[in-house]
Amino acid sequence: MTYPLAPPSATIPRATRERLAKLLAEYPSKPAALLTALYLVQAECNHLSDSVLTELADIMEMPKSVIYEVTTFYSLYSTRPVGNNIVMVCQNLCCFLRGSDDVMMAVARELGIKPGETTADGKFTLRPVECLAACERAPAIQINDKLMGPVAPADIPRILAEYRR
Repeated sequence: MTYPLAPPSATIPRATRERLAKLLAEYPSKPAALLTALYLVQAECNHLSDSVLTELADIMEMPKSVIYEVTTFYSLYSTRPVGNNIVMVCQNLCCFLRGSDDVMMAVARELGIKPGETTADGKFTLRPVECLAACERAPAIQINDKLMGPVAPADIPRILAEYRR
């Protein structure tokens, strides 16, 4: 298989395109690799902008509308710039009943932003998510790849301090 090299005005860097080509070679079809491809490109480009989605649709040989639908369906992906640290607060029933709203407000207060926003310094994005699959740890939060819980509002300053360094 061959994949298009990055045009001069490419948004997706050449090195990312090369990693993407290797990834696609591991899957039986391009659609089967879509979720992982989106994750890879987002990790290297910060977010999935309109121009990135257009290029990815060309690479994946899929309609941009399909790529966009998948991107906006899953809370894992973002079409807007995100901070270096993504703070996800579970909002599912189990976490909600155990105080996730109070945890969300504690994070928002500590960071000085509202849910869905990114701090001015670009260090944190606060994202409410439907489920972190950690009901046994409710209320649960996840920062980047680290899942934590149960978390109390009083724990938030200490937890965030680890990521402010």
